[in-house]
Amino acid sequence: MYSALRSKRTVLAIALLIIGTAILLIIPSPLPEKIGTGDFRPYWSSTYLLAHGQDFSDSTKIYNVERELTGWDASFPMYAWFAPTGNVLLFPYILFDFRRAAYYWFLTNIVIIFSSALLIWQNKKMQIWVPLVATFSFSMTLLSFITGQVNTLVLLGLALYLTFSQKPAYDYAAGACLVLTTIKSHLVILTLPILLLDILWRKQWRVLAGFASALLGCTLILFFFYTAWPISFWRLVTFGMSLWRLTPTLPGILVLAGRGVWGKWVWIFGLACAVAIWWKFRDKLDKRTWIDVSIFGGMIVSPVGWSYDQMMLLFPILHILEWVVDGSLTRTDGAIIGMILVIGNGVTFYQRLTVGSEVWYFWVPIFVAVVYMFARQRRQIGNVV
Repeated sequence: MYSALRSKRTVLAIALLIIGTAILLIIPSPLPEKIGTGDFRPYWSSTYLLAHGQDFSDSTKIYNVERELTGWDASFPMYAWFAPTGNVLLFPYILFDFRRAAYYWFLTNIVIIFSSALLIWQNKKMQIWVPLVATFSFSMTLLSFITGQVNTLVLLGLALYLTFSQKPAYDYAAGACLVLTTIKSHLVILTLPILLLDILWRKQWRVLAGFASALLGCTLILFFFYTAWPISFWRLVTFGMSLWRLTPTLPGILVLAGRGVWGKWVWIFGLACAVAIWWKFRDKLDKRTWIDVSIFGGMIVSPVGWSYDQMMLLFPILHILEWVVDGSLTRTDGAIIGMILVIGNGVTFYQRLTVGSEVWYFWVPIFVAVVYMFARQRRQIGNVV
């Protein structure tokens, strides 16, 4: 009888979920015009051009699409600063007009972030509300929602990889999920190379095959729609790297100091250091730790980026919070560390209201790195890394 009652409740829950989802998809977008459309505009426009076999790097073409189909009224075009693998994922959204597509992407982002938080949180039996509250209250997460960002796909790709890589039966899936990280590769500028090195060193050929197969699949799809896509992508990359940006990274600080020419190459030095560190500790640290450290390291040295990209810091932040709630830290240490993270997040909210330039968010990954290292040192002896 209990089993039958439980089955009925499951069916009812699924039915309510389907009905609720259908209502969300059918009703007109309840979002204000500027919510979820800012950065999604160039992504959608770029995908629209590529799907119609046109040059998505052509400023005139992308401006015409943005002006005629997305309601863009500025005197300049917005460029889609992401890899064409992102276009492949966004193909379904050009089946709808821009406003509805932006609304659907907003809903998709909520699902992506929700799922990523649960995947990153390794102990599913331990206070599952903690990662959800931390994730959805993080200022960079909320900003990604508001701007209609696709950086969430990179977060999801790494979260899926971390989950699948723990079971050999899912090696192919783990590798395939890493393709999502190529969409905005500057977010994993240290992480992806380190992971691929680690995969090669451990001779995890099925993981590598999964990554290569998924990448090949995306490539074939892109060639099917637009054979000259590599040329267009190269134009975007060279154009983007030719600009000086006040990014919230060390290169941005160098630009501010008038030494921008050095900033473009800091990441190469950072990558060399990361590889050297990996080589020395490759058999001493686990995959999760390498992801944590390489993420905040990459956030510091990346030559491009915006403050909402710091959403990737959820990996080390949620790891810290796991230590806080699983007994790895004393209650006093846990309370202090938790309060420091809350205060740091509060400062970013205040800064969003009072400071205009993106460069002044350079401190956030450094702050997270310091808290992370402090928390690791304070962990009780005998806990697994």
